[in-house]
Amino acid sequence: MFSNTQIYLEDQVFPLIFKPTDFSDSMIFKELFNSPEVRLVDQLDDQVGELLKAINPSRSFSETELSALVTQFFIDHQRDSYGNWVYFPWKKVLVRLLPEEDFIRVRTQRNNYKITPYEQQELRKKKIGLIGLSVGQSIAFAIALERGCGELRLADFDTLELSNLNRIKAGVIDLGVEKVVLAAREISEIDPYLKITLFRGGISESNIEDFLSNGGDLDLLIDECDSLDIKALARERARAKRIPVLMETSDRGMLDVERFDLEPKREIFHGLMGNLNYSNLQGLTSQQKVPMALKITGIKTVSTRMKVSLLEVNQTLASWPQLASAVYLGGASVSHASRKLLLGEKLESGRYYVDLDELIKKDHETISFNTSKSEKTEAEFIRLVPKGDLTSAYILAKKELIFLIEKANTAPSGGNCQPWKWIFDQRGVLHLIHDKDKSESFLDYLGTGSLLAFGAALEIIKLVTADLSIDITVHYHIHDFGEDAIASIVFNSKSDKPICISNGSLVKGIDLRCTNRKNEKRELITPEEIQEFKSLANELGITLEVSDYVEDLEKLAPILGGMDRLRLLHDQGYSDFMNEIRWSDDEAKDTKDGIDIATLELGNTERAAIGLVRDPGTVEFFRKNDLGYGLTKISDQTILTSSAVMMLEADEYNPEAFLKSGAALQRIWMKANLSGFSIQPVSASLFIFHRVNRQENTGFTPSEKSQILHFKSQLNTIFNLNKLREEMFMVRINKASDPSMRAFRRDVSESLIIL
Repeated sequence: MFSNTQIYLEDQVFPLIFKPTDFSDSMIFKELFNSPEVRLVDQLDDQVGELLKAINPSRSFSETELSALVTQFFIDHQRDSYGNWVYFPWKKVLVRLLPEEDFIRVRTQRNNYKITPYEQQELRKKKIGLIGLSVGQSIAFAIALERGCGELRLADFDTLELSNLNRIKAGVIDLGVEKVVLAAREISEIDPYLKITLFRGGISESNIEDFLSNGGDLDLLIDECDSLDIKALARERARAKRIPVLMETSDRGMLDVERFDLEPKREIFHGLMGNLNYSNLQGLTSQQKVPMALKITGIKTVSTRMKVSLLEVNQTLASWPQLASAVYLGGASVSHASRKLLLGEKLESGRYYVDLDELIKKDHETISFNTSKSEKTEAEFIRLVPKGDLTSAYILAKKELIFLIEKANTAPSGGNCQPWKWIFDQRGVLHLIHDKDKSESFLDYLGTGSLLAFGAALEIIKLVTADLSIDITVHYHIHDFGEDAIASIVFNSKSDKPICISNGSLVKGIDLRCTNRKNEKRELITPEEIQEFKSLANELGITLEVSDYVEDLEKLAPILGGMDRLRLLHDQGYSDFMNEIRWSDDEAKDTKDGIDIATLELGNTERAAIGLVRDPGTVEFFRKNDLGYGLTKISDQTILTSSAVMMLEADEYNPEAFLKSGAALQRIWMKANLSGFSIQPVSASLFIFHRVNRQENTGFTPSEKSQILHFKSQLNTIFNLNKLREEMFMVRINKASDPSMRAFRRDVSESLIIL
């Protein structure tokens, strides 16, 4: 080992360039040249031959002619002093090269006239800064190969890890080496004359000015870093200096262009981040980055497989996914765009796509879901009214009737489907008919979800009529699952004083009752309050089990999360979910049913996750590859912040038991709201359990069915369920501020038929 050059062998980033005449003056050059450990590469004659061809492109030389011309060249230019020797310490190689101008001429001759000689000279005047050398490495290489600038400023703080080798041009011998050093060395081996400036600690608030301006302002900034705060910082400062910014996302070949040079007041990220800036984005966790990143990329334009991958981060993936094919496609697109921009060609701000999946695709099946359902005519509903001689002694005035139905229609229903049709006949009898077109869904197994809603609506009618001093009798018609006629209400009389009925004071909670999905600080319920809730159910023959132990809630969260995932992986379960969500305020107001996404009280991360599964292809991919476990975490805080989870149970599994359970649910819900507690149903899993236990063909795979039965067994343990009782409905209860949004209800005219 030659001790005088040790420093260059250990940590030298750039090559050393020597003139041949330095041999007599430079001890380092002489020692390198004579060292047996250094490999000498001298192909200068061949390079001169290429130079001569470049100077005389119209001539065709034979090997003899070209050899003679090379000999003559070295008569005119002394070989011993011509060109340069370039030493690459990391390779221990000393290479003889043409002098800079001749080298550049030969190396770029194949660019003509995709890039003209004049354009090549203009590009030599340009300075490009590139932040992030994972995706950015391929961009740097492409620009360097075309010599698309005169100076490259490269910034990255990270070192090469094994997991980077799926997309970064490097080898296992480079593990632990700085990515920016690897890129600089590779570019230097391509063109040792190209100026490269390194920021080995990455970009921060303390050095961003130097990166953008030291040695002259950049002509172009290319952002390929992972840090959202640095992305924002770089754009804020680049905009102030009128430096344009390019970014490639390695997904669907999306190229992002922000022409701050032409539009100095343009919002960063095209305004997609709203008022968020550098200071707002510091210190985010990986989970918090997902919704922010999706704001930047646009959730509608993210590829299906990227949506899948984002939901798997911190589940089955440790970090963001990136493929070599996408990274190298990005290198090509950014290099092309940067050249156009720097040469003054038209390139507008916006987003451009080179989506290979769209360009090279084959037909494949995707999940589809039906958003339109047939509607029965009034005549068809009227034919469902049970025959009989029921007659009301007191005939409701129209105003009273509408008021009563308005209140009844506030009852909770699965997916806020409002599955009722009310028919007020000529005898003054009000009939409740199941509008199956509204309720048909995977979770409404045997119509049980609708029966719970009917039980709640009938409980409201009992409370409201008693408060109005109207005596009623409810005649139940349904005996078997699937029957359409549910009940008839006969109005017997009206008195001057309110009628006293059990728990009549709950009428004050009808307008308060709503689903509140806020997750706030956990506050325990007193034993006395729990007993009051239990008594409300017991009066109807329904049992209420309450679990408020943290250990039980921690066991329950993965059960409900796992069942939520399985529901979304089921064809009809997913279709129902998509049909019931109202994705905007306008959509919710227009339909006045379904679940307004605002009422879900989702955080940014959870809302982003829900948005990702809006793409049917994402769920299809989950199903085929047994993924989507990130979906199981969405409801974690819903359970873990609960004061308690309450289960309604019945002794039998029949329509009457579900009607009573619905009435008990309405009572408990109103009582809770009047006492300052909020309620949220968490019952989807129960309806799936019922279906799997009672139906052979459920649409679940054997593996999924096995998981469901396992979850059911775990639930039984938490609530001490046994074969003597059936689980009917489950809610979580907690203390929370008012909900951000209440669910809409359809107008009474849409559910009431007056004969």
